[in-house]
Amino acid sequence: MTKAAPGSAPEIPGLVYRQPLGSGGYADVFLYEQQQPRMPVAVKVLKREGLTPTILRQFVDEANTMAQLADHPYIVQVFRSETLPDGGAYLVMKYYPPPNLATRAKRERLTVEEVLRTGIQLASAVETAHRAGIIHRDIKPANVLISQYGAPGLTDFGIAGRGGQEEHDEDVGVSVPWSPPEVLYGQSNGDARSDVYSLAATLWHLLVGRSPFEQPGGDNSAYSLMPRIRATPVPQTGRADVPVSLERLLGHAMAKKPDARPQSAIDLARALQAIEQEQRFARTPIVVLDESGHTTVADSRGQAAPEHTDPDRTSVRAPLVSSPQAYTPTPSARPATTDATTDDGPQATTISGGALLAGVGVLLLVLVGALVWAVGFRGDKPTDATDAPTASVTTGPGGPVVDIPDQPGLDGRGVTGGVAFTWEYAGVRKGDFYPMKIAASEAEVPKAQVQTVRKMPYTVPAKPGQTVCAQVAVSRATGNSSPFSPVKCVTGG
Repeated sequence: MTKAAPGSAPEIPGLVYRQPLGSGGYADVFLYEQQQPRMPVAVKVLKREGLTPTILRQFVDEANTMAQLADHPYIVQVFRSETLPDGGAYLVMKYYPPPNLATRAKRERLTVEEVLRTGIQLASAVETAHRAGIIHRDIKPANVLISQYGAPGLTDFGIAGRGGQEEHDEDVGVSVPWSPPEVLYGQSNGDARSDVYSLAATLWHLLVGRSPFEQPGGDNSAYSLMPRIRATPVPQTGRADVPVSLERLLGHAMAKKPDARPQSAIDLARALQAIEQEQRFARTPIVVLDESGHTTVADSRGQAAPEHTDPDRTSVRAPLVSSPQAYTPTPSARPATTDATTDDGPQATTISGGALLAGVGVLLLVLVGALVWAVGFRGDKPTDATDAPTASVTTGPGGPVVDIPDQPGLDGRGVTGGVAFTWEYAGVRKGDFYPMKIAASEAEVPKAQVQTVRKMPYTVPAKPGQTVCAQVAVSRATGNSSPFSPVKCVTGG
């Protein structure tokens, strides 16, 4: 005997109601069983209470957006959607058993390897959406479901926007703890870089079990979180097993200014791959469609399959698999590689004597680099970066892995006529320079004009008893910068 659907769960031809799965602000989700072929499905149903034309439009847009992206392995698949005679609507989706990632992060400590793998998979989904002109705008742990086989599925495109289109109707709702400052304060409706921020905040959450600016036991209301998100440096995870390179990358991807972040989801994915390589974890492929939206089949080396091997190009939308490479932020996503030349260099199809000699040469370079690293890295912390030796950089087949400076620690002391600031950070490199913000109070520092400092200590003129507050970051000629340090306030001598 089948279960009858309750009042809020509609009778749907071919589906049998089983049980409720969850409830959100404007929709309920139920478990149904599809009869032919027999399988469980999740059905999202709009609530009738408070239903507005805007909510209904967003719901229909969500169904269309998810259907457009349904072939991607890390985006939840939508099977069908329908508007009901009473004005409601539902959509039928692939069923993912609980828990979602938010619940998992509360219950257990996810490993660094799992977080890196999940980040690359989700970045693949986000990049694919961006190439289709779709900005998600609500990436967070609760919107990532997990399949029976452990693969993530990005869902809830209800407030997704079309890239490059201005929206002037009702305000777009956002999830504050994972949203970037420019969205929270109305400077942007979201773009690829805001999705990068939210994805990085999600990965931070998975490592720690809470959102980045949440204070355990403190006031974590939206109005308390927003000023922290706008002005407070991204905190460290506090986990000893999280590599410094990942701490730096998360801080970089959650930079306050969009231009300071990785400029695309695929850039973030490649940086995460580089850390996998650095940590000697198994490689996670980046799975995207090519930028023209055409079917492309690429192996793990980035080589395109010949077109004649697929006699029916309409039967499969196969993904492109990108190879790992060094992370360098770029203004826009680079085209996916579809020929025998990848971002890691030409892929040889035969082995010749010249190739063998080249391989020996590369091996010798790697060994020499390792020797230089072992001899040169002694943990010294020079106080003048212009005289400092070049610090070691983890290398691999693709070159430098991650070249993002570490967040500095700022200190200061009162001296005659002012305040002298000094700072320390791991991996000092020749040519490093230091953006600084200086103000008369802690509250004014985030709004202060940035000035570039070349050496330390750096003395700020001040009268005896006068307070000087500052923040400092580390920048490199490559264009990479660290997060700003916590604010330090010192009284003049």
